[in-house]
Amino acid sequence: MTPVPSTPSGNLLARIVRILEWHHFGQLLPLLVLAVSLAVTHMLWESKYQETKLDMQIEFDSHVREAVRHVEDRMKVYEQMLRGIRALFAAYDNVRRDNFHTYVARLRLEENYKGIQAVGFAPIVPKAQKDKHVAAMREEGFAQYAVHSDGEQEEYAPTIYIEPFSGSNINALGYDVLTEPAHRIAMEQARDISDAVNTGKMLLRETDGHLRSGFMTFLPIYKNGVPHDTVDERRTNIIGWVYSVSRMEPLMTNILGEASGTIDVEILDGKTLSDESLMYDSDPSASHLARGSKDMFKSAKQIEIANHTWTLAAHSLRTFDMELEGGKPQVIAYAGTGASLMLALLTWLLVYGRARALQDAEDIKQSESRYRQMFEENASVAFLLDPDNGRIVDANAAAIAFWGYTMEELRGMNIAKISIAPSGKVVEVMNAIKTGSTHRIELYHRLKNGEIRDVEVFSGPIDYQGKHLRYSIAHDITARKRAEEGLRLALTVFHTVKDAVTVTDPDNLIIMVNPAFTTITGYSQEEVIGKNPSILSSRTHPPVFYIKLWETLLATGSWNGEICNRRKNGELYTEWLSIKLVRDESGKITHHVAVFHEILQRKAMQE
Repeated sequence: MTPVPSTPSGNLLARIVRILEWHHFGQLLPLLVLAVSLAVTHMLWESKYQETKLDMQIEFDSHVREAVRHVEDRMKVYEQMLRGIRALFAAYDNVRRDNFHTYVARLRLEENYKGIQAVGFAPIVPKAQKDKHVAAMREEGFAQYAVHSDGEQEEYAPTIYIEPFSGSNINALGYDVLTEPAHRIAMEQARDISDAVNTGKMLLRETDGHLRSGFMTFLPIYKNGVPHDTVDERRTNIIGWVYSVSRMEPLMTNILGEASGTIDVEILDGKTLSDESLMYDSDPSASHLARGSKDMFKSAKQIEIANHTWTLAAHSLRTFDMELEGGKPQVIAYAGTGASLMLALLTWLLVYGRARALQDAEDIKQSESRYRQMFEENASVAFLLDPDNGRIVDANAAAIAFWGYTMEELRGMNIAKISIAPSGKVVEVMNAIKTGSTHRIELYHRLKNGEIRDVEVFSGPIDYQGKHLRYSIAHDITARKRAEEGLRLALTVFHTVKDAVTVTDPDNLIIMVNPAFTTITGYSQEEVIGKNPSILSSRTHPPVFYIKLWETLLATGSWNGEICNRRKNGELYTEWLSIKLVRDESGKITHHVAVFHEILQRKAMQE
């Protein structure tokens, strides 16, 4: 096709030049053009600089939010590991050393919980029972066992179980965890709130002798079968703590993901940005935010990890800042300055009568480039249409590939052979074409092989070679429409199936139930959203039943079985329950889906 002709700006500029030359002011025009062009360039540069900076700020903030989410998610998984050990103590009145060892070994700390150096149990030993405790440990085979504490105390918390029971961990046997003030504060807080609590920053000695940053997490263990709902009951009925010792560097490995080369993340203990509180630095070679980093983008967010405050501080690296310093704003500055000088030169040439031919050639070249980029090289289906007769004037390569026709077949073909408008939209399409307005509409396109595809068409008027045509761009949305239909079908099934369906989040809190759930349990959706499915528990099953259920679910990804639950009105009923784990691409658990139905009639027949 012939390129779209340029506007007659060259003629106008030539007339201005002749007028100025007539008045002997022609020599001032190049300087005037240069000054105006540089001013416009500066405005464009400033606009693009602010726009790019805003986009980069949004991208930086997104990376920081993602890092915070990764840290929180990872720490929740590690806290859940300790809760699993507490469940072990809740299931057995006396957890022996071999029970503890077997359970922790199945966790495979080295593979699944990188950064955890040790997991231990420290019971409370009153001063009066200290000697008896030492004697019992020595009878168990630890001949050199002793309670290592700083002086006499009313009660001790010596480590008696620790895994892996190797290397430097062996030296922790008998160590009174309450001796260290930072440990005691965290342990007492955990006891009083019945939840996991982190200590502040600790320096852990590595096998190479170096000190590395780390922390400990404590979770209280209470006597079985006694209440611990109030602070006084918890203080009275606590028997000890399970804890983990974590090293920050391996724990936070790959916490940034794809952003690791563009921003530096530092994790600090507490709310203060200082070298003393620094626990982890993703890029130690970069300047520290705690020391007042002068990088362009900074952020500091406080996060609660196991009831202890950390500060996640981030700043951009040089590779990230270069996008602003040497990116599009700089290109505009260089290109604008160069264009300004070129325009001044062309103006000077026009003053002396030699610019017209050069300007025309430049206009033609730019027009060809614009047209080729806009139409011929467009990856989307694009075509020109004569609105008077509905015939195709031209089409790009993408249209030829999509429809399956050759260019010779398309030219002169009526668009009605390809485009099919739903009956309710025929009038709308015709009115938009007649009025010459720009419009967007969803249609069907029939390909040469007879296949029907859903398309989204954007169309508007264009003047080309003295004719009023329609320029249209079409996108294939067949996959999107099928996905929408599938979603509607899934929701219909969800709301009409007779089996009850419950969907919970990674923390096992209910986020969705169907009407059948309400019919069977008596609970409405509003009453259970945000609650744990344990509200249905009949308490007729022993704790070990639920421990085995979760072990099977986490190991295989599913569990099926018969279970007795309680309705809202207190009535017991038997159901057949199937639970599935839903994981994302990285293997992380995103949801639990439970489906159950009442089997009272079948139970009656069996009985």
